Amino acid sequence: MIKRGNILARTLHKWIGLFVGLQMLIWLMSGLYMVIVDIDFIHGDPLVKNLQQPILISQTSAINITRLNSLYPDATHIGLHTVMSDTRYAVTTPDQRYLIDPDTAEVISPLDEKAARAIARFHFNGDASIKGTTLITSDPPTEIQTRHMPLWRIDFDDRLSSSFYIDPYSGKLATRRHQYWRIFDIFWMLHIMDYENRTDAHNPLLITAQVSGLVFAITGSWLLFYSFSRPRKKKGAVE
Repeated sequence: MIKRGNILARTLHKWIGLFVGLQMLIWLMSGLYMVIVDIDFIHGDPLVKNLQQPILISQTSAINITRLNSLYPDATHIGLHTVMSDTRYAVTTPDQRYLIDPDTAEVISPLDEKAARAIARFHFNGDASIKGTTLITSDPPTEIQTRHMPLWRIDFDDRLSSSFYIDPYSGKLATRRHQYWRIFDIFWMLHIMDYENRTDAHNPLLITAQVSGLVFAITGSWLLFYSFSRPRKKKGAVE
């Protein structure tokens, strides 16, 4: 009975090891990258500046909250924020978003390419030139797949291949990406074994690998126990 259990444990241990071994190596490599690279650097914090700007509005502005409420009665949000140190009204309705100049009452959204480049330059903490600009309206790249479209993508010619994403309807820096973030994202995909969306840490493939790893450890423990518990042969015994 023990011998049969040993054979079964050895067989399971061998074949599961083939499946789990490579993934364990990937877990170790990806986990090592995640812990040795500073997470604030991965988030791109050193790349940005001017994120906190004071909100200032004149008492003689051409439009105020009361007027905005009458112009947009179905608004779900009316607020103030700054765009390159200039205070703007941001109005959100069920169907649209508006960026409004309080001094002229003019709707200035969606922002054009020139404005998006200026905002990206305002927030970029460096002196690299802009090498490309793209308006993304659909089929976003994986690195921004959870963000709302449209977004302006501004690519900088720096050593990190940095990209800033600007919201044309709010003027905000939606997010930033760079080469080390993209490497992190690949490792994260490999680590959680979500090769499609890279967001589901409870996917069936990962759970299967974890259960397989547990069985691998259990069968290995059984083999270790059996190797110590089997009786030794006496000297002079016939083989």
